[in-house]
Amino acid sequence: MPMRRYLLLPALALSLGWGLRGFIGGGPLGAMIPGAMAGLLLALLLRQHGMSAWLAACGAIGLGLGGQMTYGQTVGLSLRPETFAWAMLGFAVKGGTWGLAGGAVLGVALLRGRAGWSVRRFHMALALMLAATWAGWRFVNQPRLVYFSDPLHRPREEVWAGLLAGALAFLLAAARGPLGRLAWRFALWACAAGALGFPLGAAVQAWGRMAGALPWFDWWKAMEFTFGAGLGAGLGLAAWLSRHDLEPLPVNASARPPDAMQHLLVAAAAFAAIAGIEYRLELRFNYSAAAVIALAAALRSDAAARHIAFTVTAAAFVLDFVENKPAMAGLAGWAVVAAAGAAAAAWIRRERPVRQIFAALAWAAVAVSLLKTFVPPLLTSPGHLLTEVLFVLLAWLCVRRVWRMKEAEAAAAPAMAS
Repeated sequence: MPMRRYLLLPALALSLGWGLRGFIGGGPLGAMIPGAMAGLLLALLLRQHGMSAWLAACGAIGLGLGGQMTYGQTVGLSLRPETFAWAMLGFAVKGGTWGLAGGAVLGVALLRGRAGWSVRRFHMALALMLAATWAGWRFVNQPRLVYFSDPLHRPREEVWAGLLAGALAFLLAAARGPLGRLAWRFALWACAAGALGFPLGAAVQAWGRMAGALPWFDWWKAMEFTFGAGLGAGLGLAAWLSRHDLEPLPVNASARPPDAMQHLLVAAAAFAAIAGIEYRLELRFNYSAAAVIALAAALRSDAAARHIAFTVTAAAFVLDFVENKPAMAGLAGWAVVAAAGAAAAAWIRRERPVRQIFAALAWAAVAVSLLKTFVPPLLTSPGHLLTEVLFVLLAWLCVRRVWRMKEAEAAAAPAMAS
């Protein structure tokens, strides 16, 4: 497979995913959209169909970690000439941290079942990640030793140092064995891509808004598209460099796969744990705590991995939809979320080709974005309508490229499994 496909397809997919994250999600739950896409693409590009559910879950959780960072006030600093350079440094640090955390989890995920892999070591790495996240937040972010938000007007609590320390601790503990360098490769290339892509996108936004160019255009969305494309290209480059390092592993089929009701219960438990901790736990890095539980569950259960990657991600963006529609307040909204989650859980429980999973996730997210736009109250400014056009175009391009991959490169027969 040519190098350009390794770079272009993840760049397009994560550009789409990041744009969707900024509209039908936000925060860690929204970042699970591009994360799940990244994991599925790695399963295709590296022919790891037998690990597809595991990789999709790790991608969703890994990129979700960076969604805990605040950067709205950093954008504000970028719009003032006297603080522009400091803001760009902040975006480089935060983008690099986001890429490092996501790349670390995905890189380590690829080591599963190979020489040097240990379930015990993985669990220990998760515990160390959480402890290091607390230490970095407590001793750097909380006292604001290095601070990239507005210190005067409603200052926000940052967490980038905690996430950076957590990712490094996780790598040091889990990236062992003959292929340990592969995990570092994914982490460092994603780190470099994030450190370049986020400030580049932020600079484009600052230029567009300060110059008054195309005042109807959504320059914030341009920042998201740029950052996602850069991070996707970084992960794609790491995949290309690793294309000869990994032999395909067999599908990890269970002797007694869960029945429909068990799948539904696992899906409900996964959503309750991840969304519940994210919404209810009063901790600055609450999603990191949810991530430890989710990754441990995904390692143990194929059903849990599937539902973390697909059902939780889909239910979360439907939840965002109902939260923004007054007509769906209260029980009506929760009924919609429950119905959507149950439908997603029922669909993903069956064995399906990885390409089909990717297409379903992309089009479901785009469909919800269209509903959010055209269900009253309407969101029909020219800039937003252009964004919806770009969502549809990017989804079509990504799904078309994934579907047209040669049989030898992305065999349709192997189904989603961990």
